[in-house]
Amino acid sequence: MKCDFSSNLNTEVIPQIFKSRIMNLKNNKLKKNNWHEYLIPLLATLTLLILCIIISSKRFFWFDELISYYVLNDRSFSHMMVAFHDKLNNTPPLYFILGWVWAKVFGSTELSLRLFSSLGMCIAFVTAWITLRRAYAFWPASVGTLAVFCTSELFIHQNSEARMYGLFLALCSLGLFQFDVINRSFKCSKNKIWLNACIHAAIVQTHLFGIFYSGAILLSFISRDKYFNIFRPKIYLSIILSWLSLILYIPSFLNQADAGKPRTWIPIPSLADLINLVNNNTGSQSFSNAVPSLFNIIILFLIVISSLLFISRAKLQPNFQDIHAPISLLIFAYFFLAIPFGIWIISLTIKPIFVARYMMPSMLGLSIILAYFCSVIISLGQSSKKINLKFLNFGSLWITPQSILLSALMAILLLTPIFYAITISPEQFPGINDNKYGFKNLPIVAQPSNDFIQRSHYSPERQRYFFILDWQSALDRRSGLLPTQIYKVMDAFKRNYPEVFEQNVRQSKDFLKTYKRFLVLDSLEEKKCTLDRTIKDLDCPQWLNTRILNNPDYKVTYLGQIDDRKILGTIDSKKLLLVEKK
Repeated sequence: MKCDFSSNLNTEVIPQIFKSRIMNLKNNKLKKNNWHEYLIPLLATLTLLILCIIISSKRFFWFDELISYYVLNDRSFSHMMVAFHDKLNNTPPLYFILGWVWAKVFGSTELSLRLFSSLGMCIAFVTAWITLRRAYAFWPASVGTLAVFCTSELFIHQNSEARMYGLFLALCSLGLFQFDVINRSFKCSKNKIWLNACIHAAIVQTHLFGIFYSGAILLSFISRDKYFNIFRPKIYLSIILSWLSLILYIPSFLNQADAGKPRTWIPIPSLADLINLVNNNTGSQSFSNAVPSLFNIIILFLIVISSLLFISRAKLQPNFQDIHAPISLLIFAYFFLAIPFGIWIISLTIKPIFVARYMMPSMLGLSIILAYFCSVIISLGQSSKKINLKFLNFGSLWITPQSILLSALMAILLLTPIFYAITISPEQFPGINDNKYGFKNLPIVAQPSNDFIQRSHYSPERQRYFFILDWQSALDRRSGLLPTQIYKVMDAFKRNYPEVFEQNVRQSKDFLKTYKRFLVLDSLEEKKCTLDRTIKDLDCPQWLNTRILNNPDYKVTYLGQIDDRKILGTIDSKKLLLVEKK
């Protein structure tokens, strides 16, 4: 099975493509001899794993991670799939299938489940580095990957969370690698086409945004082939057919999507949200509040300049001998970077779906842009002959001042995540201060869902904590966008894991009938949200106001303030109230 190069390929381009392929093969042979270059992906892998270990020692599971925990820690695979089908998550099943197997082999502790995510991040880094190294020299490939993967606050956080984003990024990076492999092949075997289809099926089965990124790769293939005047329908078809795997997920998707009715929690994004996504992908928030705007400008500048340099170099070198390999990757990069802009427009015009972590694979586009920009700067320096750049040969890395400086830069980038992890403050044990004001025998209603589920999971007095299901209060406009979805998620927890939640997730009438005296843990300041999707204060539970404060049958006494220290050193303050029925 051939890749269909011949049908519409300009015959004048064929000899140059063959020459370019021969040059690439020679370069790849040289790269394979430089085995010591692989120290960079090895050290980066160690950095990411150490980062995960340090942060896991300082951070407890939060709400989303506990959803992952209960599903992945399920007693049986069949029951896990039943719980997956319910309203706990709105995501395809691959992460939970693989994660369930991982949990059975390695356990379901915080560290184990987070290492599963971190392993995905490591695979993404190594795959991206190898792909870039096939097209660029050692330093551009290393700078392009390390500058993005090791300085992104978004990446650093998701590297240490028990969610599906590590797997999602790894699969998208494999899609990038396969994109490069196919474009370098004269003949596409059945195995390559089937592998391409399997990779794309895995991408769309990991996250709902997988269809966007798989589609972006398809458009990259089509645009790249149009650029070189070739047509390869079998490759395009392999991607499209992979999407048919979603048919099996449709029943679960429809049931899961019901959790978002009558309203979902995602607000309408602003222009600042789009800019902050770039900021999160460059990591500046972790180090200084003054740097983000500068980082945004630099990244946007690099994207524009790289595009202009690419166009000018393509015009100067119509035979593509020097730039043939990077062209495909640049096309890929621009389609991946276009996805956040497309999602932003969809969120403004159709339905809000703009969430930064959903678009982590766009970081691969940034890595490609940075690698290309570095390679252009190096080649311009070499052509000008004003400076000696022979130090870029890895073999002389340690004997020139320039190479020592570049090595120092690599070391700084590699150590940045570990330094970040060491300097952050550990979280306090959930509920450690809840007995501060006595009343140790009274039940505690935790209005915020995260406070309830953390205390229910970690506290040795977990049976004291209750979450109240009250549909009328959840529908209250003052409760914000999130409570209706939280109601359905907590109800699904109770339905699927009754041994954990049956007694402590209660309907309001049932709880008030059973308990005449209890404590309530609530936000320090009275919060009243709106349904305005432009605000960020999305969760303002109204059960206390609706059923207790406005009911003359109850006496409410303010006991004091409860402070919980979170992972970044912030203080999450709550108030503790004593409620007594008159």
